[in-house]
Amino acid sequence: MSTQTQLAPRDPVVIPSVPPVRGRGEDRTCPLVLVVNTDAVTLEALQLTLELEGFAVHQAPAPAPALALLEREDFAVVLADHELLVREHSDLLNRTAIRQPYASIVALTSVFAVNQAMEQVSAGRIFGFVTKPWLREELIATIAAGAATAHTRKENAALQQELRDLNQHAAQLQLRIEGLDAELSAKLKSLQVHGHLRQRSLEDAQHFCHHLLASRHPALAVRSQHLLTIVRKFARLDAFNPEAARRLVLAAAVCDLGMIGFEPALLERVLGNFASLSDADAETYETHPILSHNLACHFDPDPVVAEIVRHHHEHFDGSGFPAGSKGDAIPWLARCLAVAVHLVEKPVPHPAAIEHLLAQAGRTLDPAAVNLFCRIPNLVGDAALFSAPQPGHPRAGQPLATPLYSLEGSTLNLDTSLTTLDLVKKLAPPVDRSTQLGQRLQTLG
Repeated sequence: MSTQTQLAPRDPVVIPSVPPVRGRGEDRTCPLVLVVNTDAVTLEALQLTLELEGFAVHQAPAPAPALALLEREDFAVVLADHELLVREHSDLLNRTAIRQPYASIVALTSVFAVNQAMEQVSAGRIFGFVTKPWLREELIATIAAGAATAHTRKENAALQQELRDLNQHAAQLQLRIEGLDAELSAKLKSLQVHGHLRQRSLEDAQHFCHHLLASRHPALAVRSQHLLTIVRKFARLDAFNPEAARRLVLAAAVCDLGMIGFEPALLERVLGNFASLSDADAETYETHPILSHNLACHFDPDPVVAEIVRHHHEHFDGSGFPAGSKGDAIPWLARCLAVAVHLVEKPVPHPAAIEHLLAQAGRTLDPAAVNLFCRIPNLVGDAALFSAPQPGHPRAGQPLATPLYSLEGSTLNLDTSLTTLDLVKKLAPPVDRSTQLGQRLQTLG
């Protein structure tokens, strides 16, 4: 064969799962190989063979220029003469492993140094070796395997770094979760304490209202207690969230307080035959939602409760009092309370009471509120719910009303000339003064 014969380069070597190799500052579409050998003919032969197989090749005639190339480029394979790798004064093997930790080092060795090369392969110091004179197929296969291994090492290192980053992020998230969990636990505990205090405040308010109404007229307190019994069952429905249920019950406890300033004779007529009231009596009676509204402001700072109380006698068709509001202009909870108030103030024997409520739906009562009320469990069979309890008859010498006491402990006699607000300012609730309600009422004295 003539020395002028042109050798056509082959297609680039394709190594499964190995992406194009990128050197520093340039793009490459094939693995980059560094060939180190002191023999110029061997260098040229190796470079020509590898380039014909599609590898990108750099050559170095000695360890020093090889180390300089290792500083500038990222090599997949370093193919070096075995004698250069193990020569003590060059330290090429160790320095290559440090500068190119992912590169595969392949030794070109003589048959006399095969055992030493095998020991270095076993120790993991080099990837493999090729004996001189080399077989082309063996050389190409070894270099290709080394390039694939280098890619795998680099990919594994990247995955390990990503895993370390993820673990660090997971640890940070865990600390954050623990912090949020502690914060949530503290808030839940605070809410539980707050809920307990609000429940106690609600119970204190009901207790005080009952005593205040009983101090004016026993039948007034009994009717209020009957209203509360109905409303408590109504408020247990899932349609009311805890805050709405609390507002509804508190409004039911306060809504009749406006009548404590009425004269005893008027109270007797209101609690007796309501239909026989004169126009003057009816006009006075229709002021009690406004008076009760004013008092509700002292029991709870929530303006919603006061608005429920003010509208609890408004009718869905606009025929109620005190403002003649109608439809959606009446607060929803006031429309619900109106259903229970209608049952208490216009008692109808059971079970006709339910039919009476349904007949009022769309007229005096909101149909949606009536339908919701009818969802109370066992409503049809609960005859006691519709039966107003009767106040007991006092024994000889027993007062008609439960006495109330001032903050100093003295008994108070109600003066019918006092306004409703004056009455509340003079009365002290039989509740714990350390509670929010007790403190709020104490400031009125």
